[in-house]
Amino acid sequence: MDDVFLVTTDEYRAAGDDLRELATYNRINTLSCIHNAGRGWIGACLSATELLTTLYFDVADEEDAIVLGKGHAAVMQYACLAGTGRIPVEDLLRYKQPGGPQAHTDISTDGIAANTGSLGQALSKCCGLAMARPERMVYAILGDGELQEGQCFEALQTMHARGIGNLVAVVDRNGVQSDSDVADIKEIPDLEAVIRGFGLRIEGVEGNDAEAVRAVLYAVRDAREPVVVIADTVKGAGVSFMAASSVERRGYAWHGKAPDASEYAAALRELRAGVQSKAVWDRLDAYLAGASRTATTPATGARSAAVSTGAAFGDELVRIARTRFDVHAFDADLEKPCKLGAFAAEFATRFVEMGISEQDMVSCAGGYALSGKLPVVNTYGSFFKRAYEQVYVNATEGTKILYAGHYSGLCYGPDGKTHSSTGDLAMMRAIPGMTVLYPAYVDEVRAMLEWFVESCDGPAYIRLHRRGAEDLPAPEGGVTFRPGRGVRVTGGGARAAILTSGPHMTRFCAVAAGRHDLDLYAIPWYGALDRAFVRGLRGYETLFVIEEHVGAGGLLDVVAGSFAALGLIPPRLVHKAVDGFTHSTLEPDGLYEHFGLDAEALTRFVAERLAP
Repeated sequence: MDDVFLVTTDEYRAAGDDLRELATYNRINTLSCIHNAGRGWIGACLSATELLTTLYFDVADEEDAIVLGKGHAAVMQYACLAGTGRIPVEDLLRYKQPGGPQAHTDISTDGIAANTGSLGQALSKCCGLAMARPERMVYAILGDGELQEGQCFEALQTMHARGIGNLVAVVDRNGVQSDSDVADIKEIPDLEAVIRGFGLRIEGVEGNDAEAVRAVLYAVRDAREPVVVIADTVKGAGVSFMAASSVERRGYAWHGKAPDASEYAAALRELRAGVQSKAVWDRLDAYLAGASRTATTPATGARSAAVSTGAAFGDELVRIARTRFDVHAFDADLEKPCKLGAFAAEFATRFVEMGISEQDMVSCAGGYALSGKLPVVNTYGSFFKRAYEQVYVNATEGTKILYAGHYSGLCYGPDGKTHSSTGDLAMMRAIPGMTVLYPAYVDEVRAMLEWFVESCDGPAYIRLHRRGAEDLPAPEGGVTFRPGRGVRVTGGGARAAILTSGPHMTRFCAVAAGRHDLDLYAIPWYGALDRAFVRGLRGYETLFVIEEHVGAGGLLDVVAGSFAALGLIPPRLVHKAVDGFTHSTLEPDGLYEHFGLDAEALTRFVAERLAP
C-alpha cells in the first residue's frame, strides 16, 4: 500500500460515528483507488459520498440492500464496503481487474446486492427486492441524468401502485451528467412536481451535509411509505478543482478522468484538512512528504496509437455530411466516446443530443427517417439491447437508418460486462432487412459509409471498435469493400483457411495463420455471402471460423448459412468464439486472453485441430 495512501479499516473504526470524518476517509480511498487504476469516475463518486457514507455507517442495517443505480459511483460504494470491513481495503487496488471489484458494482463483490452499470434499471430491481422481502429496507441511489431513462418512471409508478414502503429512492441531483449540465441535455424543470404527480412522498436534503442526510434518511426509513429523496449535491464535491454544480457545455473535466500524480497529491492535501485523527493525519502528512511513497504507475495498460474503426467512422461521417445535407447524427450522451465532437461542432443543427434515453433516441430517429432524413444513430453496441424493439419497429417501416455500435467486441475491457458487447451481431442479424457490417480496416469504414449513403436501401448496423489495432496486416490486394464478399489478407493455395472479422481478430489470426501456413480472410459482410466467394471457399479442406462474438448468430452462422443457401456442403468447419460473460480488465488484450482468442492461444488451437 506504499504507492497510494489508503485509510485502514481500523482507522475507520476509530472514527466511530463521526460521519464527516468517515466521509473524508471514503473520499481519500476513492481517489486512491481511481488514481491507482488510472481509470474511474471521480465526479460521480464524490457527489454521492455523504449519501453512501450515511447509509453504510449509520442508517442501514447489514441485511438491507443498497443499490447504486448511478453505477459510475461504484468506487465510493467499494470504499464504504472496505471501511466497514466487508471487503479488504487492499481490494481497492484491484479495481477494474479480474477477480477484483468490477468497473460498475457487481454481485461478485461481497455486499453488493445487484449488478449495475446499465442506467435506468436499478429502481425497478429495487422494487423487486423490496416486494420480495418486505421485512428489509432497500435503498436506491439514482443520478439525475439517469432519470432520462424511461424505465425509472415505470418504477415510480410501481412504487405507488404497490405501496412499497420499505424502498427509499434517493436522487443524487448534482446537475452535471458526463461533461455537461443536465439542463443542457434533457432538463426536468420541476422534478419535485413530477414525482409528486406519481403520488409519492418527496423529501429534499442538502446531499453533501452528512448530518442533514442522516436526519432525512431516518425519517423516511421509519415512515414506511413510498418516498423519493432529492439530494442536492455537487459533482466532485470535497475537492475544489473537481467540484462543479454547473459547467459550460462539454466543460466538466472530471467525469471519467483519473488524477495524475500531482493532481492526486493536491486532492489529498485538500482532504487532509478534514482529517481529525492524529494517526491518520501523521501518516498522510508523511506520505505527502514522500516518506513512504514510491512512484505510482497506474495499473492500466498503454493505449494504442493506431486509429480505431470508431474514430474513422466519426471522421468519415463529417466528410459525408458536408455534401449530404440530409445526414443527422443522433447521440445518447456519449458524444466524446463515440467520436462525434467534430460533427457536433461543424453541424450543430444536425447533431441531435437525446441524453441517456436510447429507446427515445431510436424511435425519434425513426421519425426523422419517415420524414426523408438520413439518421445515423450512435451509442455503445451494448446499449442497443435496451432499444432493440424500437430498432425492430423502425425496420418494419422500411426506412433507411444507420445504427453505429461503438465500443463493441473485446478490445475495451475496463468497463465490465454491462458495457461489453459480444452478442450485437446476432441481435441485429435477426431483424429482417437489416444489413450488418463489421469492418477490420479504417479504409473499409470509409467505403462502407459511402456505400450505405449511396446504395443501401434499408437499415444497417455497423460494429465499431474503441481501440485501434497495431500491426494489422493489410490485404495483399489492398483494402476493398464489396457487399457479400470477404477480403483475403494473407496466403493463397493453402489447404486450410481462417475466416474472421474485425481489426483485432484479424491481427491475432494473422499470427496463427502465418505460423501454420494458412490463408486468412477478413469478412465484413454479415449477410448471405455471394456465390463466387462461397465457391472459392470450397477448395479448402478445413475452415477455421474465429470470432469475438458469442457462438450463436455470428460469423459461423453467416458461413454455414451461405453454403446452405447455395445447396453446397461446406468443408470441415472448426469454430471458436466468446463463451461467457466478460469482466473488467485493465490489460488491453486481457479479454482476448481470457477467452483464448489472442495470438498465442489461437496458434495452439489451430495446431491441435490440424494434428492428424
